Amino acid sequence: MKKQSIILILLLSFLVFNTACDKFATDIDPSISQVEDDRLTSEDQIQFVINGVHTRFTDALDVNTLLSDILSDELIFDERVPNATFPQFREIDTGDILRTNNSIDGCFDLLGELRFFADNLIERIGNINFSDEDLEAEAYYYGYFYGGVARMFYAAYFGLDETTPGGVIDAGPFIPAAEMYDKAAEKFAEALDYADAYQTKVVNTLLARMDLYQSDYTSAAAYAADGLMEGDAPYQAKYDIEDANYWWTQGGRGRSQVVLDFRFKDYVDEDPAEAARVLLDPILGSDSTTFYRQGKYLKETSPFDFVSWNENYLMLAECALKGATTDQTALDYVNAVRSSHGLDDLDEVDMDVLMEERDKELMCTGTRAPDQLRWDIWHLKAGLWQYLCIPESEFNANPNLTL
Repeated sequence: MKKQSIILILLLSFLVFNTACDKFATDIDPSISQVEDDRLTSEDQIQFVINGVHTRFTDALDVNTLLSDILSDELIFDERVPNATFPQFREIDTGDILRTNNSIDGCFDLLGELRFFADNLIERIGNINFSDEDLEAEAYYYGYFYGGVARMFYAAYFGLDETTPGGVIDAGPFIPAAEMYDKAAEKFAEALDYADAYQTKVVNTLLARMDLYQSDYTSAAAYAADGLMEGDAPYQAKYDIEDANYWWTQGGRGRSQVVLDFRFKDYVDEDPAEAARVLLDPILGSDSTTFYRQGKYLKETSPFDFVSWNENYLMLAECALKGATTDQTALDYVNAVRSSHGLDDLDEVDMDVLMEERDKELMCTGTRAPDQLRWDIWHLKAGLWQYLCIPESEFNANPNLTL
């Protein structure tokens, strides 16, 4: 009897305590350290959401471009370099990539999050009655803009297999690169409806980049004509100490997992003035070999020039060489870029010169692998990866994909 009484008392105590806990849990104010999802769909929170998409863009940009440049002939993994220890980076450098490569897996996740957050921003806007039209336009612009960027990255950097570029959206079927570029262009076209004058130039430069990657020089020239012009500021991704630039973290002074191909040192040896744009940062290897890290991103806070007038002029130069109509000659465009670094004018420009100018000007920006592929100068033997592989985790989660 005594034992039964004790059990009853314990049971009643538990019920009272549990009820009190329920009341306590339901009566508190919303957390100040996080925001519930449904509360984000309101005008007073939409700037917070926009900022979140900006942040995911910066995270996806530096990782995607670094890994792509490792796969290209621009960066090398050499275990003689201090702290070059990631086998995942060695796989990428050699093109002998496993689908379980966790560096690519993380990169793919970041890109998927960018795409989702951008598309989700557009969905939220449709459920808000805005009083601030400027804020509404800003939200629409960045939702469409970053949605386009994410799709452009899928097309340029990822592949279903070694030679088939493209990506997937929302665990759907594989989307080949040409179709993915079209989807990116649709997003950019929507962004233009809400863009200011500078943003319009940025979008047109990206539209030109996508057409250039697909060797559509007539269309690329038309978009580039309305793109960034000399004197326009680059569109930059910004970083801080807590969210450091991945180029610094893994491809620079933060940790030197990869270094530049030695041809970049040759560029400077051939013309010391090139040191103004071919930015080198020496590091001594374990066997006393001097290697050269990239010197563009010397700090964890170094910004990333995602789109620039320099790139746009080099695209116009290439289009001119390929017979497209442009306002100036290829030589004029290339010399304008060179002059911005204090370099002497060239007397003539052909495709070989243009290719070298892009190699120097756009080093460490994620353009080299797409350039190599479209120019048919890929450096790895047949059967190895030419794109970052869609990882095994996506195949496991996506019923539309099979290994």
